[in-house]
Amino acid sequence: MAKPGGLNPPMGVPSTSRPTSTAVPADMDSNVVRGIASELSQDYKEAVKLLTRAIEDEHGDVIKLALARRFRGLAYKHLGRRDEALNDFLEVIRIQPKFDLGYYDAGVIYNLTNRYKEAVDAMTRAIDLRHDDSALARRRSERGNAYFHLGEFKRAQDDFVAAVRLGPRDPDVLNNAAWFRATCPDPAFRNGKEAVELASRACQLEKWKDADQIDTLAAAHAEAGNFAEAERYQLKALSLLSEDEALRPKFQARLKLYRAKQPIRQEIGQS
Repeated sequence: MAKPGGLNPPMGVPSTSRPTSTAVPADMDSNVVRGIASELSQDYKEAVKLLTRAIEDEHGDVIKLALARRFRGLAYKHLGRRDEALNDFLEVIRIQPKFDLGYYDAGVIYNLTNRYKEAVDAMTRAIDLRHDDSALARRRSERGNAYFHLGEFKRAQDDFVAAVRLGPRDPDVLNNAAWFRATCPDPAFRNGKEAVELASRACQLEKWKDADQIDTLAAAHAEAGNFAEAERYQLKALSLLSEDEALRPKFQARLKLYRAKQPIRQEIGQS
């Protein structure tokens, strides 16, 4: 959703919420192959170890280096080591400047670290480098997030509308658009009914297992004036978080607002 630091993983490699994988050459160095496999299987520490070895051993093949850097960056991101992830993604851009996913990955980190102008620039480049509509939904959605937090609501709306059109079954895309419709400070861009519809579809696609998306549905119901439903869904979102989850205080604060019959308004420039 348009809340950097939420639970949903940004686009990386194949899964229900990732785009088509980067092709891996058959003769790829074993550390690269094993490192990528470790990242895909969510063994991120092992991925970092193997891909670091691959980077240290590789001196000439820019494709191998770009792949190793990209997947190590994804592993670092999942480990919360965002500065190291960004360094890897920027290195991918340096050695493969026409590789669109390098810009996408850097843009995700910029959004997560509240560097929204840089996120817009990176996502725009990622969009421009695509020659077809595949994977554009996530790029438009992420750029919409950045515009939203910069207070450029019309541009954000344009990106979210395009993203939903391009990715009508992508739960993260639906979730981002729903959060915008539910929480935008400018009432001209809010629409509680639409927000409920978008957020409900996202929750259904994820089989009601994603706390971040259920939190968005609660915000949508609050915008629509259905505070009892907002409270119910916020309690459900909280039930899916661990006791030490970083989002718990934010979710609890929202629950208090709903009990006081107050909707959420996204603070511009903040996550």
